[in-house]
Amino acid sequence: MHEGHRQRMYEKVEKNAAALCDHELLEALLFNAYPRVNTNPIAHALIDSFGSLAGVFEASVEQLTTVRGVGKNIAVYIKILAECAGRVKSLNAGIAVLKTHEDFKNFTAVRMRGKGEEILEFYCLEKNGKVKRIFSYTDGEPNKVEMETSKITYVIATEKPYGLLVAHNHLSGSPTPSLNDDRFTAQLNLLCNINNVVLYDHCIYASDTNLYSYFTAGKLDRLKRDFSIEGVIDKQLKLRAEESENKK
Repeated sequence: MHEGHRQRMYEKVEKNAAALCDHELLEALLFNAYPRVNTNPIAHALIDSFGSLAGVFEASVEQLTTVRGVGKNIAVYIKILAECAGRVKSLNAGIAVLKTHEDFKNFTAVRMRGKGEEILEFYCLEKNGKVKRIFSYTDGEPNKVEMETSKITYVIATEKPYGLLVAHNHLSGSPTPSLNDDRFTAQLNLLCNINNVVLYDHCIYASDTNLYSYFTAGKLDRLKRDFSIEGVIDKQLKLRAEESENKK
């Protein structure tokens, strides 16, 4: 009976989780904690004791264990779920909504501050500037981080973002972009252009007061002109025309 009931609950969650009552969501959450026990009475007891799902998540481990059927391991399990829910709520509240390039610089500083190795991060944005996903990469070396084209393509294909912000850090103390940084940014813009993704900026962090922005420096616009689909095609056609002219 439990197996059939659990399957029906899973189907309800899959179809429309928002339609479930607090006790139903809690009941389903507790399935993994109680593999062979009917979790419905325990879920009801928790809701009755603390008033709501939010009340259950706000309760301490000690308070949770006063409910019949809830041992310490189960109480800790609930607190882990509560912490996950709290972090998601904080993110959705707007901590990672980047609407201006100043927002991006401040966010980069928070992400890169105190790192002991070079880190490269991709911030996938929705149209309203909300960060929907962060991809972080490192080679584990203090002065180098490299990115293969296949990984950039994976980021774009997996998340299908409206826009992309990219940041990495320099531990040398200088945020001045290297030739490799320029090459990477040009390559990234071309891939974004092909996939109809907006590349907003590439920021290099050296310290909280020492950051380089390809956008504010005007360098991103120049790279976009030269390394877009149209730009590359036009350049190649021009070179071929010049070669044909020189052969005459």
